[in-house]
Amino acid sequence: MTPGDPGFNPFPGLRPFDMDEEYLFFGREDQRKELVSLLREQRFVAVLGASGSGKSSLVRAGLLPALYGGVMTRAGSNWHIAVMRPGGHAITNLAEALFDTDLLDNEVCEDLTELDIEATLIRSSLGLIEAARQLGLQKNENLLVVVDQFEELFRFNSSQSDRGSRDEAAAFVKMLVEAANQEDLSIYVVLTMRSDFFGDCSQFEELAEAVNKGEYLVPRLNRENKKTAIEGPVRVGGGEISPRLVQRLLNDLGDDPDQLPIMQHALMRTWDCWLADHGKDEPLDLRHYESTGGMDEALSRHADEVHAEASGVEEQRLTRQLFQALTEKGADNRGIRRPTPLQELCDITGAEQEKVAAVIDRFRKPGRTFLMPPIDRELEGGTIIDISHESLMRVWVSLGRWVDDEAQSARIYRRLAETAQLHADGSAGLYHDPDLQIALSWRENEHPTDAWGSRYHPEYDQAIKFLEQSH
Repeated sequence: MTPGDPGFNPFPGLRPFDMDEEYLFFGREDQRKELVSLLREQRFVAVLGASGSGKSSLVRAGLLPALYGGVMTRAGSNWHIAVMRPGGHAITNLAEALFDTDLLDNEVCEDLTELDIEATLIRSSLGLIEAARQLGLQKNENLLVVVDQFEELFRFNSSQSDRGSRDEAAAFVKMLVEAANQEDLSIYVVLTMRSDFFGDCSQFEELAEAVNKGEYLVPRLNRENKKTAIEGPVRVGGGEISPRLVQRLLNDLGDDPDQLPIMQHALMRTWDCWLADHGKDEPLDLRHYESTGGMDEALSRHADEVHAEASGVEEQRLTRQLFQALTEKGADNRGIRRPTPLQELCDITGAEQEKVAAVIDRFRKPGRTFLMPPIDRELEGGTIIDISHESLMRVWVSLGRWVDDEAQSARIYRRLAETAQLHADGSAGLYHDPDLQIALSWRENEHPTDAWGSRYHPEYDQAIKFLEQSH
C-alpha cells in the first residue's frame, strides 16, 4: 500500500520498517551514514542497542537501500543480500536465506537446491565462502548476510540440551567470521543484537573480538530526531499534525528507547482514528491520540480488542496458549521472543492448523502488527510465527500475565517430571497432597501436550504416567 491508496497508514506499528519503506524512515540520517562508514572499514559489523532502539529498522530501511544505491562507491551497487534470523537451526536458516537471494538468477545455479547449499555450509568453517562460490558470486559483486535478532543464537544455544545444536551454533559463528575476514570474495556480515546480550558473545570463539572491532551502538534519538520521525511520515501520508500533539508525543516518549515501537503503534492507531473522523483541514490532534489510549494504553487496549473477537472459551484458551508458546522469560527474567513454526504451534496447543492459523490471522491483519509474518504471506506448516516486538510482552497487560502463568506452569511440570525420574530410579515415592492436587489441577487447566512438555523436560510420557499412578 502506498500514499494515495485508501486506508494507507505511514506508520508500521510494532514491527520494524522494511527496505521498501525507506521513504517513511525519518530521523536516522546521521546513523545511516555512520553505519555505512563503519561497513567500509569492517566487513563484520554488529549493530547493538537496547530493545526498541531501532536496530532492525536502521539496517533494513537505512543501510540496505543505501547499499543498493551505490553509497559504498568502491564496492559498487551490485549487492546480493541474504536476511535471516538464527532461530534454533542457524545454518539451515542461512541456507534458506542464501537460496532466496537473486544470486540464483544465473545458469550456474539452475539445478542448485537449498539442501545443496546447506550441505556446502556444514562442510567446514569455510562453508559460507564455498557457498558463495557455488552460487556464482563474481569478483565485482558483493554478498551481505544480515543476521537479525542475533541474540536468538545464545538463547537456543543455552536451552538446547542436544550437543549437535550447540555445535551447529558454534560452526555458524565461525563461518560468519571466516567469510568476513577473507578477501578473495566480497562478503560482508551485519548482525543486529540487543546490547544486554553483549556479554554472551564470549560463548563463541572469535565472536567477541569480531564484535568489538565492528561494533555500532545505536545512539538514542535526540528530541529533534524524534520530532522528524513523527512529522515526516505524516507529511508523506498527506496529512498534518498539530504542534501540540507533537509536543505531547515527545513528552510521553521521554528518553526510553523501548518506547519507540510503542510510539509507532500509537501513531498508527492515531492515524486510523484521524482518517475515520476529522473535519476539513483538521490535523491529527490530541483528541485522535487520546481516543486510542495514548502511549500508555493504546497497545494493550488494541490487543485486548483483538483478543475479545475470539469466539468462545476454547478460542480464547488457544490464543493464550499461542502467545505463551511464542514468548518466554529468560533466567534473568528478561522477556524473550520464541519464533516457532506453525506446525510446532499446532503440536504444542493440540489444535488443528486451520484453527491456529485463524487466531494468528486475527493478530496480523492490516493495522494489527502483533504477529509476523505480515498478512500478505500465506501460512504453511513451516512458516515461522513470531511476535513483532519484545515490547508487546511488557506493555500488553494480558500477555504479561500469560507469560507469568506459563513460567509457573513450566515450574510445576519440571518438578513433576524430575520427581517421576527419581521415582523410576527408586529414589522418590508417588505424589501426595498438596503436590498431587496442584499437579492434577495444572493438568486439567493447562491441557499440556507432549510437544509443550518437551520444551521444558524430555520425559513427558513418564511424568504423566507417574501423575496417573499417584492419583
